[in-house]
Amino acid sequence: MSNVTPPTPLRAAHIAPGAPLHGTLKGALATLVLLLLALLFWQLLDQLQQNQKNQQQYTIDYSADLAEQISQSMALSAQIALNLLPIVEPPRNPEQQQALMRTLQRSLPDLRSFALLAPSGALISDTAEGSQDSALLEDLVKRSHAQSYYLSNDNDGTVIYLLLHQPSGGSKVYWALRLAPNYLANLTRQDVQGQRPMWAIENSLNHRVVSRDSGMPAQWSGALTPEELNRSVLVTPLSKSDWQLRGMFDRSAVLEQLLPAFIGKCLLGLAFSLIPVIVLLNMRRRQRQVNEGRRRYQDIFEGTGVALCVLDLSGLKAFCNKTQVQSREQLHAWLQANPAERKQLLKELRVTEVNQMAVRLLNVASCEQAWERLIDDCPSNATSIGYQVLEAVLTRQKQLELEIQLNDVAGNEQYLWLVMRLPEQQDDVKAVILSISDITSRKLIELSLVERESFWSDVVRTVPDHLYVQDVISQRMIFSNHHLGHTLGYNKAELQQMGEYFWEILLHPEDAEHYHDAREQQRQVGYTTQLHCQLRFRHRNNQWRRFDIREQALARDTSTVVTRIIGVAKDITDQIEASESLRDSEQRYRMLAESISDVICSTDSQLALNYISPSVNTVLGYDVDWVFKNGWQSIVANPQQLTGIYSLMEQVSRALGNPDALNTLRDEVQTQLFLFDCLRADGRKVPIELRLVLVWDEHGAFEGILGVGRDISQQRRAEKDLRMAATVFEHSTSAILITDPAGYIVQANEAFSRVSGYAVSDVLDQLPNMLTVDEQQEAHLRYVLKQLHQHSTWEGEVWLKRLNGEHYPAWVGITAVFDDEGDLASYVCFFSDISERKASEQRIHRLAYYDALTHLPNRTLFQDRLHTALQSAERQKSWVVLMFLDLDRFKPINDSLGHAAGDRMLKEMATRLLGCVAEDDTVARMGGDEFTLLLQPRVSRDMALNRAIHVAEQILASLVKPFVLEGREFFVTASIGIALSPQDGNELSQLMKNADTAMYHAKERGKNNFQFYQADMNASALERLELESDLRHALDQNEFVLYYQPQFSGDGKRLTGAEALLRWRHPRRGLVPPGDFIPVLEELGLVVDVGDWVIGEACRQLKTWHQNKVRVPKVSVNISARQFSDGQLGTRIATILKDTGLPPACLELELTESILMREVNEALQILASLKNLGLSIAVDDFGTGYSSLNYLKQFPIDVLKIDRTFVDGLPSGEQDAQIARAIIAMAHSLNLAVIAEGVETHEQLDFLREHGCDEVQGYLFGRPMPANRFEVQFSNDALFMFD
Repeated sequence: MSNVTPPTPLRAAHIAPGAPLHGTLKGALATLVLLLLALLFWQLLDQLQQNQKNQQQYTIDYSADLAEQISQSMALSAQIALNLLPIVEPPRNPEQQQALMRTLQRSLPDLRSFALLAPSGALISDTAEGSQDSALLEDLVKRSHAQSYYLSNDNDGTVIYLLLHQPSGGSKVYWALRLAPNYLANLTRQDVQGQRPMWAIENSLNHRVVSRDSGMPAQWSGALTPEELNRSVLVTPLSKSDWQLRGMFDRSAVLEQLLPAFIGKCLLGLAFSLIPVIVLLNMRRRQRQVNEGRRRYQDIFEGTGVALCVLDLSGLKAFCNKTQVQSREQLHAWLQANPAERKQLLKELRVTEVNQMAVRLLNVASCEQAWERLIDDCPSNATSIGYQVLEAVLTRQKQLELEIQLNDVAGNEQYLWLVMRLPEQQDDVKAVILSISDITSRKLIELSLVERESFWSDVVRTVPDHLYVQDVISQRMIFSNHHLGHTLGYNKAELQQMGEYFWEILLHPEDAEHYHDAREQQRQVGYTTQLHCQLRFRHRNNQWRRFDIREQALARDTSTVVTRIIGVAKDITDQIEASESLRDSEQRYRMLAESISDVICSTDSQLALNYISPSVNTVLGYDVDWVFKNGWQSIVANPQQLTGIYSLMEQVSRALGNPDALNTLRDEVQTQLFLFDCLRADGRKVPIELRLVLVWDEHGAFEGILGVGRDISQQRRAEKDLRMAATVFEHSTSAILITDPAGYIVQANEAFSRVSGYAVSDVLDQLPNMLTVDEQQEAHLRYVLKQLHQHSTWEGEVWLKRLNGEHYPAWVGITAVFDDEGDLASYVCFFSDISERKASEQRIHRLAYYDALTHLPNRTLFQDRLHTALQSAERQKSWVVLMFLDLDRFKPINDSLGHAAGDRMLKEMATRLLGCVAEDDTVARMGGDEFTLLLQPRVSRDMALNRAIHVAEQILASLVKPFVLEGREFFVTASIGIALSPQDGNELSQLMKNADTAMYHAKERGKNNFQFYQADMNASALERLELESDLRHALDQNEFVLYYQPQFSGDGKRLTGAEALLRWRHPRRGLVPPGDFIPVLEELGLVVDVGDWVIGEACRQLKTWHQNKVRVPKVSVNISARQFSDGQLGTRIATILKDTGLPPACLELELTESILMREVNEALQILASLKNLGLSIAVDDFGTGYSSLNYLKQFPIDVLKIDRTFVDGLPSGEQDAQIARAIIAMAHSLNLAVIAEGVETHEQLDFLREHGCDEVQGYLFGRPMPANRFEVQFSNDALFMFD
C-alpha cells in the first residue's frame, strides 16, 4: 500500500451543515424503543388482569341471572301443574288418576307419578305402588309452610319432588309430583353459544349436587370437591325449594384461555418493536454504504483521467420563478432589459467542486477561479459558457457539449471539449457534473488535415495531366481537374452544343470501339486490373491529339460492385513526335557505328547493355545476339581484368539517384581506358583496348556509358611481359600483401588500401597481426602458421579489422614462395572483403526459411522444427501440440480492399498470434491466410490438451477486436484444427494432414471455433473427396438423370407442364439426393456445365414428348446463381433451342429471389435478354427471400411460385392462409400467374382453387418420376381429374 496522501479536491467556500449526531440519534431511538416495549408489556399485563376480573364479574352476573331464570321456570311449571289439577274434588279411582296422569304428562313429560297428601302430610293416595317416601313427603309438607309450590329431591337425587298446594277450593290438600332428574336439566337448559361460566345446583340440606353445568366433570349426585368450593364466587338460594345455585370461577382455565392471545400480542408487539431495530441496523448499513459510496466517488472523482467540475444549479429555479423566465427567448429579452444583473444571474451557476485534473487543465487554484475561467462572461473572458448553460437548463437539454479555446500556462493555445449531462429530476441539479477533455492534439490534427486537404486539392488542380472520376453506370464525369474540351481548343458554346458526352464525339472512330471493348472487359472482370490504352481526340484545328489513358476502380457499393472509376489522361502527342525524331537520329548513328571496324557498345541509364555494333563479329567472331545472351565477361579470358570496369560500374551505380554524386562523377570521371584479353570464337586470345565514356544529355542527366573496343594485339605483345606482373598486382580485386620470411610487410597493392583503409606506407615493415581481430589472434594464427609449415599454403575465412576499427569477414589465402634453392623467399597473402557475400547468405537464409511479409517461419523452417520436436518428444515421451489456423472471410476483404490491405491484416494477425503463445512456441505462415502453431512439448496429454485449449481460446478472443483497414473496421474469425502427437500420429506428414483435417472440420462446424482431430474426420474427408471425384466424371459418364413432377391447373383438371429435377444415379451409392451433391457442384464450379446439360436434356425430352403426342405444354428448369450471372446464359439457351427445335414458349426458367436481388441492374439486363428469346420467367420459392416489390414490378417475370412452407399450413394455418391470399392477389394485380408447390391434400387444393391460384404442383398429383414413367402416365386422354 502506498503511503502517499491522495490529493484533496477543491470545494467552494460555503458554510457546511453541521455534522449529524448519528450516534446520539441512534441511542435515543434505541432507548425510545425499549421504553415503548416496556410500556407495551405493562399494558398487556394490565389488560390480562382486567380480563380476568371481567370474566369473574361475568360469572357472578351470569350465576345470578341463571338463578332467577331457574326460579321463574320452576314457578311457571308449578303454576301449569296447579292449573291442570282438579280444584273441587280429587280423583277417586285409578282410572281418574290415570287420566289426570296423562293430562299432566302432556305438560310435564318428566312426570313419573303423583301422590295426594293431607294438610298434615299424611299420604291420601298415590299412583306409585309401593312407594317408601311418605316420611320424606311429610317432612317436605312441613318445610313448605303452606306455600303454593315447593321443590326438593330425595337423598340420591334420582327423584325430583314438586309439592303443590291449592290454598283455595273445597279441600286444602297437597299434591306431590314425582319428576325425573331431566326436569331440572330442562329448567337449566341455556341457548347461549360459546364459553359459559361453570355452575352447580346443590341441596342446601345435604350439600349434594342436584344439577350442574355440562362442562363440570363431577358425578351427578356427588358433593362438590374442596377445589370446586374454592372456585365459588356466588351462592344464591332458589326460591321455594331446598336448592341453591353455586356460581364457580376457574382462574386457571380463564388464564389458559387468555394466555394465547396475551402471548400473541406480546409476540406481535415484539415483532413491531424489531422494526425500529431493523431500521436502525439498516440506517447503520446505509450510513456505511453512503460513506463507502462517498469514498468511491472521491476516488473516481480524483482518479479519473478526465477533468471534472461539480456545478450547483439549484439557484436557477428560484431565479426563473422570480423573473418568469421559462424559455430561451425570455432569457434573451431579460438579459437585454437587465444587463447589470447578468453577472448576478451567472453567480447562480456555482462551481462547488473541482478535481486535480481540472485544476491542472484550467490552471486555477480554487473553485472561484474555475467559475471565473468558465462561467464569468467578463470582457476579458471570451470563452464563457455561462449563457450556453442557462439556455441548456431552460430548454431542458439532456446533454450540453461545447468546444472552447484557452491558453495554457505557457501561453499556448489549448482546445477543450466540455460535456455536461443535465439530470431529468430537478432535485438532482445541486450536483451536475461537467467533464472537460483536452482535445488540443486532435484539434491540431484536424486543422492539419484540413490544411493538407486544401494543399492536395491545389496540387491536383495544378497537375498538368487530366485527373477525372467517372460514374460507371451513367458514364457521367463526376470530377475533372482540367476540362478536356478546353484542352482541345473548344470554347464553351461549342462544348455545350456537343452535349455532356462530347468526348465520345471527339474520340477517333478506330479508338472508340477498342476503348469500349476494353471497358466491357474491365466490367466483366470487376475492374480488378488497370485499364491502359492510348486514345486519339480531334483538336479544334482538326489535328489528332494522342492521350495516354490509365483507369482503375475507385469506389464500390455494398455488394462490391464498382460504381466509380478514376483515370489519368496525359497528352503524349509531343512526346511521340519527339520519340519518332529521336528514332530517326538513332538510325543514322547506328548505320555509322556499323560501318567502322571498332566494336562500339553502349548501356542505358541503369547500366544495362543495350547496343553492340555488328563489327564484333569481325573482331571476335561472335554474333551480336550471342554477346547479349552471354555477356562481355564470357569473352574476357582473364576475369581479373574486369576489376576496373566493375569498379567504375559500382561507382556509377552508387551515384545513381543522387544528383550531387552524379555531378561530382561528371567532373571527376573522364574517358576510362581498359585492356582485356578476349577469347575469339576460334579459341585465339586477342587483346582489346576498351575506352569508356560517361554519356550525359543536354540537361546534365546521366544516359549511360559508351564504349569503343579496339584490337591491340600487336601493342599488347610488346608490353605483355613488362606489365603482366604489375597489372596482376595493382589491378587485382583482392588485397595483396607480400611479406619477408620473418613476416614483415614489404609490399601491398591498392586493393589492400581500399579494403582495409590503411595506406600502403602505413603498413610497411609491420607485422600482419595488426590487421586481425584480437579475440581470434593467438589460437587462429598458430593454426595458420602450422598449416603453412606443413603444406606451404593456407586458405580460409578470417575476421579482420579496418583502420576505423570496423570488423569484417575476409577470405584469406596465404602461399609460401621459395627461391631456386628451395629457401623461403616471401609470403604472398591475398584477401577480399566477403561482407556482402555473408550478408547475401544471411538474406538467402532469411528468404529460404522465413516469410517475407510477416517475418514468421515459413513452411520449410516450420517442418524442420516440427520434425525436431517430434524426434525430441519421442525420446522424452512427451506430447506435441500442432495447430492449423485458417482465417474466415479473408478473401472478400483481400479482393475488395486490395492486396496491400490484405497484407496489413496478415501482418497484424501474425502479431496477434505471437501475443497468444509463449516465446519458445513457433508461429509460422504456411501461405495465403493459413498459419500453423507448434507448442512446446508437455509431459502429459492433459497438460498438452489444456495448453492447446488455452491458446485456441486466446486466439479466438484476440479476433474479437476488429482490424482497422483504410479507416474502417473489419471483423474476421478463424477456424483452428488441433492434432496431438503421438495420439494423432508420429510422422510429420500424418500429423500435419490430421491437423489440416481438423481445421476443415472446424470450418464445417460453422467457423470461428477449434476442433481436435478425431479418427472419423479422415473418413468423412475421404468420403467428401470421393464424392467430388465422382462428380467430376458423373456428367461424362451419363450418371445424371432428370425426374419430372407434373404441374396442373388450379382446379386440378388439366396438365399444364412439368418441372425438371436433377438426380444423380451413382453406380455404387444408388440415387443420391440433390441436397447431397448440388452444393458440391457449386463449390467445384461444375454447376454451369451441369445446368446447361439439364436445360438441353429437358428441351430434348419435351420435344420427344411432343413428337409422341404427349400433351405437356411446357417444362420448367431451375437456374443456379453462377449459371445466371456468367453472361452467356442467353446465348447457350438460344443454341439449345435451335438444336432441339423446341419453341421458346415451351421453356420456363425458375430463379430464386436471392439471385435476382444480388445485382439488380445486371439481373434486369439478363432477364430482358432472356425475355427477348421468348422464354417464360418464374420466381421460385417466392416469399422466403428479401425481394423488393419495387424491383418485382420492374422485373420482366411471368410466374410466382408460392413456397411449400406457406402451403403446408393451409387451410387451417391463419398466417399461412393470409400470406397465400396476399401473394395470389398481389401477383394477379401485377398480371402474373401463380403456381403453388407442395400441394398434398384435397383441402389445400380446394383453398387454392377458391382463391384463384392458377397452377398447382405437389405429391397430390404425382411425385417426381423418370421420363418414361411420366410419358406412360400422361400419354392417354384420361389424365388426373379432381372434381
